[in-house]
Amino acid sequence: MRRTLISTMVAATMSIAGPALAQDAPKDANGEESAAKLDRFSGMMAGLFQTDPLTAEQEARLPAATAVVGTMMPEGFYGEMMADMMDKMIRPMMSMFTAPEFVLGSRLDIEQEAIEALDEGEQAELMAMLDPAYDRRVDAIVTVLTANMGDMYAAMEGPMRDGLSKAYAVRFDERQLADIAAFFATPTGSVYARESMALFADPQVIQASMEAVPAMMGSFGDFESSMVEAMATLPAERAYADLSRSERARMAQLLGVQPAALGKIVKPPSPMDGSGDESGM
Repeated sequence: MRRTLISTMVAATMSIAGPALAQDAPKDANGEESAAKLDRFSGMMAGLFQTDPLTAEQEARLPAATAVVGTMMPEGFYGEMMADMMDKMIRPMMSMFTAPEFVLGSRLDIEQEAIEALDEGEQAELMAMLDPAYDRRVDAIVTVLTANMGDMYAAMEGPMRDGLSKAYAVRFDERQLADIAAFFATPTGSVYARESMALFADPQVIQASMEAVPAMMGSFGDFESSMVEAMATLPAERAYADLSRSERARMAQLLGVQPAALGKIVKPPSPMDGSGDESGM
């Protein structure tokens, strides 16, 4: 359980910077470059968020907007900020998953009450037997993650700066951009420009966000029931057995396979409540 949770969290964290991995992606079992898959996925995601081209007036404001954004996001800033934020977010989570109660509960087939009955010294003694480096494991994991994440997010800095510059050119007119630049030129403005983006990685903001998690999670129950109710108004998805002979023949023709092979190709629908067989997912 512990390995699964940590692996899932690490995988989710690494997936955020997936496009940055494309440069050194290894070949998969089919011999196709993972980078090509990432490129296709990136292209698909980019296609979902189409933006209108800048107007001539907005293009004229782009240099001023770029200068403003450059003050807010100087070279190297984004990678450093994200690495710092990942450290602040990951370390507490990893500490939770490597806490003695959690580790012993996953490594020993005994009741949780028996583990909780042990004092700190006894838990530490057991931990040392099972994992001599448990007190250093979190630091090692976080160090590797933050070091790599810093490099990955640094690769995103240029596109982020370009996108933010265009957004400023769209949202602010020439006079407003000049006012912002003038403010950034003041002592207070220069501090604000440097700190405004970093505020989102501030421990106060992260803590407040974490405090909202229970309320967010509580809303999932309503979301799930509403989704099940909405799906109930639609025709059910169809399995192989629901297809007519003519539909099977046409599907086989479209897929370039023999009709007899469709029974193994067509996966059964997955129920909305997740209670069915997950092998078809």
